[in-house]
Amino acid sequence: MTTAAPSTALARIQPAFTDAERIALAGFPAGYRGLTRDAYALDLRQFTSWCRSRSLNLFAVRRAETRRAGPAADPSD
Repeated sequence: MTTAAPSTALARIQPAFTDAERIALAGFPAGYRGLTRDAYALDLRQFTSWCRSRSLNLFAVRRAETRRAGPAADPSD
């Protein structure tokens, strides 16, 4: 049986979003209140999850990519 030696090495983790993406994600719903803000926050969570599952940067996504993904991912519907 092999035992692992403890390590003090740190793993570098790449941030999920760039600074510009974080600012946009925080700033967009800030202009709304109540149920509208909640709905936009949900939309943003779903869209960012969709982008991450396809390894797409938020600002690199084009409408054609959302159309190919189907109506659930198309933000224009």
